[in-house]
Amino acid sequence: MPKKKVILKAQIPDNEKTDALMSPCLYINPDVEFKDIPTTGEEYLLKVQKERENYSQVTKCQQDISKFAKNQSCFVAELPRAYVADIFKPTIEWQNIQVADFSDVRMYISRIISKKSQWSNTIRKIEIEQDNLLGWKRFFKMNEPTLSCVLGLPYTLLDRALEILTDIIDDVPPGKTIDYKTGQWIYAFLACTRQPLLSDTTSILRNLARKCAEIRSRINPEQENSREAVAPLNIFICLVSRYFRQYDLAD
Repeated sequence: MPKKKVILKAQIPDNEKTDALMSPCLYINPDVEFKDIPTTGEEYLLKVQKERENYSQVTKCQQDISKFAKNQSCFVAELPRAYVADIFKPTIEWQNIQVADFSDVRMYISRIISKKSQWSNTIRKIEIEQDNLLGWKRFFKMNEPTLSCVLGLPYTLLDRALEILTDIIDDVPPGKTIDYKTGQWIYAFLACTRQPLLSDTTSILRNLARKCAEIRSRINPEQENSREAVAPLNIFICLVSRYFRQYDLAD
């Protein structure tokens, strides 16, 4: 289970609080007032921003597709959800705390990334073959999951690293849980996952949550320290479902 570290954080204005680990494309001065009929460029951008909040990020067509079933050549069945004992189900209050803490970490990282010119020369660039499983395992074993280490990886490899970690935890034996260092690595890469999510990234996150749920389902509620064992699993399921908005996977 990843431990929280005390971090000194700069005060971030409300208009800069964003999920994305990048600077906003268009900056709106916090003193700009909302008007139904904008008269300046910033007022127009603010109006568009407010209107966007009224719409879902993803919409779908409400159409009866059953009539097309006879022409369908391949059907994808929804994977069944893993069983979870009631004693292991986290409360919504607990989940909200995890999401809030995680959001704080991401905003701190966002501030650091926005000042890349001040630290980029001090970061050791890490090169690793994308499909070298043994190389990835050696990398996770020999390095600590620090922010400087994660930022040393090319951005294109962040998703691949999380995918490899998801494959690694697939080997967790029944009744056991994710080891501490692997949990730290997963948390680190989740904290650096950029939004909006790409479809491949969404798939990797969903696989991670499903595998955590599967591992949790194999832990006996009556075994010693069972609640401590499911804590990191609950955290990752919570972050994928609540923070990254894969709500159908939520507890």
